Amino acid sequence: MLGPMQLVDNGRTVGLGGMKQRATLGFLLLRANEVVATSHLLNVLWGVDGTPTTARKILQNAVHGLRGVLSATGTAHGPAPGPTPELLTQPPGYMMRVDPEQVDLYLFHRWAGQGRERLARGDADGASVLLSDALALWRGPVLADLVEAGIRWPELAAVRSARLDAMEDYFDAQLARGRHQAILPELEEMVRADPLRERCCGQLVLALYRCGRQADALDAYKRVRAALVENLGLEPGRGLQQLQQAILAQDPALSLAGAETYAPLTPPTYPEPVLVGPAGEPAGRFGGPVAAAEDARSGAYELDVLRGLAERARHRGVPHLVTVLGRRGTGKSGLLRDFGRSVGVRPGEQRVLGGRVSPAGAGTPLAAPRQILAAYCGIGPDTDGATARAVLARTVRRLFPPGPTSELLLSRLGRLLVADPADALPTAAFPTGEPHHARVLGAWTQFLREAAQHELLVLCVDDLHRADDPVLDAFEEIAEVPTPGALFVVAAAGPELLVRRPHWGGGKRHVTTVTLDPPERVTREQLLEPGRSQRPRTGRVPRPVVTRR
Repeated sequence: MLGPMQLVDNGRTVGLGGMKQRATLGFLLLRANEVVATSHLLNVLWGVDGTPTTARKILQNAVHGLRGVLSATGTAHGPAPGPTPELLTQPPGYMMRVDPEQVDLYLFHRWAGQGRERLARGDADGASVLLSDALALWRGPVLADLVEAGIRWPELAAVRSARLDAMEDYFDAQLARGRHQAILPELEEMVRADPLRERCCGQLVLALYRCGRQADALDAYKRVRAALVENLGLEPGRGLQQLQQAILAQDPALSLAGAETYAPLTPPTYPEPVLVGPAGEPAGRFGGPVAAAEDARSGAYELDVLRGLAERARHRGVPHLVTVLGRRGTGKSGLLRDFGRSVGVRPGEQRVLGGRVSPAGAGTPLAAPRQILAAYCGIGPDTDGATARAVLARTVRRLFPPGPTSELLLSRLGRLLVADPADALPTAAFPTGEPHHARVLGAWTQFLREAAQHELLVLCVDDLHRADDPVLDAFEEIAEVPTPGALFVVAAAGPELLVRRPHWGGGKRHVTTVTLDPPERVTREQLLEPGRSQRPRTGRVPRPVVTRR
């Protein structure tokens, strides 16, 4: 219902017939498990003044056709997952008896309500997960096919309003978690679409201020005030006015409690390393510039740190993110390879999955999540599309119970496996203003969390500093949300990551940062100054800096 109306039976979309038949089903589902009088159905289908003399007969034919469709579900394609919906005749009209767990609209209301309750209790992390899952059920405007045909029921407006309320609750949860930068594009789009909703306007003003854009925050307030005065003749509410005054006064209360301020780091730039073979003459190895050797591997110390943290994640059943920071030549990639080999695979207990972020302009921005998903499902690079979809479907249905949630996950994860998800995702599949990649990645993280409840998942991700913001958000989300399941992520990144995300990993409980210093190579090129004879330069080999939070 949250989009064009669909009836899905064991992964197969079932035809629902003509427009009157679809409209009858749509309205009865809006009042699911309630008796709707025949007279009321006639009014909503034709209007008070437009009911033809044959209206009752048309309605009876629509009901008969729907009963035929519903009775056929689960027969030709195996047993239906759950109770079969029934369209019953009960005076003075009809009732659609259906399990609410099988209707995305009712799942949305339930998850959004649970998220709102958690938010009220101060559990912003739990609220964010529930509200995000609720909003992910939307594939477009509610009953979009009926709306396109001209239907304007008050019940549809109420559902649209409930979605906006849930989005504002989600923004509140994200603001409480310090994710103001991540939600800024969605907030700006929502305010453009509905500039009279003071709550989301206030959220935009606060998010801009926390991003260090005080002037933009005040400009946003001025636009909101102008829209309210021009359209309604009203000044902004007291809360919005107090927010403006707090920004003008730079009130410390607007900042997150306990948040620290970091200055962005500007890392030095280095030329790309050039791999060279052995020098021909020893004398030729002095007096000139020395090209870089292969990426140095780190030793047992770093491996012990990673193995210990992975074992901790497995025993405690909690997610953990380790970021290995270092510039070129410090051994990040080698450390990831050695760690992946050292932990190994324990069938039924532990699984190691790898991925590498593609450079900008080369490949899909979702390459690393796609590689991890394919590796978990056992889908190789040469697997054809039909086989890959079938394997993915078996995997999703093994982890998730049948219903709208699993079908939505299957749809979005299936698009993740194609060459360029940005081109393959129709805009109708997502709520207006919400990035396509964010929704696909939301399904990906939900899949990983569920899989991690059955065995420890070890994700080794290289070149994370190249990732787009939605991908960075997804990896941060894994460690920030305390869901059950052992999920251990080791990500190698250059110092550029801290330029884009100065707060990366700061203040998080299940996040560790390992900083690798350049190795001191024991070679004559580095022990002797070029062209001069002198005693070798010696010094302490630095240990990596490990920050545990």
